[in-house]
Amino acid sequence: MKKIVILLFVGLLLFGSMIPKLINIFRKDDEVSTISNNPTNAVPNEPLFVKEGELVFLKNNKQLTIEVADNEAETTQGLMYRKSMPDSCGMLFVFPDSQERSFWMKNTYIPLDILYLDSQKQILTIQANRTPFSEEAIPSLKEAQYVLEVNAGYCQRNGIQQGDKVDFKIQ
Repeated sequence: MKKIVILLFVGLLLFGSMIPKLINIFRKDDEVSTISNNPTNAVPNEPLFVKEGELVFLKNNKQLTIEVADNEAETTQGLMYRKSMPDSCGMLFVFPDSQERSFWMKNTYIPLDILYLDSQKQILTIQANRTPFSEEAIPSLKEAQYVLEVNAGYCQRNGIQQGDKVDFKIQ
């Protein structure tokens, strides 16, 4: 009889010690199903970088492989949902006219330098080290026709400054 009582006691202790783990397992499953069933929280597959041209900074001959956003859908998407980008790459936004522009970092994982360029491809404004996921407006401060996004710190590392010119070829 003592053996049965001891076995029952040990069994209850073992089962009791597993209860918090079981609760956490069920709680995690609920959290996962809530996220995956909620499209506003779902992160789509990371878009792949597509080479669509080359850009060169004329002052120091630094070259970038660029992806081009030249329509509303591509401009709206930008670099959102990308977890990384090689330092040798950037995204060039091409607009049909010059006007004051404003970007944001919503759903953008990568900290960026945002360069606003005029119709002559001269850098007007550099908005350096922009914070990922921020919905703060990032203004051009002047009329811009092109916008270039590169990894944060790229301009500082490569001596890129306001007033520098670029040239690019789109495939």
